Amino acid sequence: MKDNLELLEELLLDVNGLLISLRVGDGLNKEKVNQVYKVLTDLAAGWKGQEKIPKKAVDLFIDIYPGMLSSSDYYSHEVAIEIMDCCDKIIDLIKDCISY
Repeated sequence: MKDNLELLEELLLDVNGLLISLRVGDGLNKEKVNQVYKVLTDLAAGWKGQEKIPKKAVDLFIDIYPGMLSSSDYYSHEVAIEIMDCCDKIIDLIKDCISY
């Protein structure tokens, strides 16, 4: 069974992952987005009160926002707004993961 960090990596970077789908023009996969939200929420709960988080998490967190935001340029204005809204929510969830 995968831990949440491995699951997050898969949801983002797998062949059908969220970031890859956006980069190749397949659009915003809302099912994956909701799964990413859940995993980030679970990670934040698990790391609450911790002074450190795994380096692998930091590596993923660094790539999410710029990867999604730069991909939004390839889409219509409406879809780009939806992607940016998703970016904002993900950043808020990442902030929950790194605050203790």
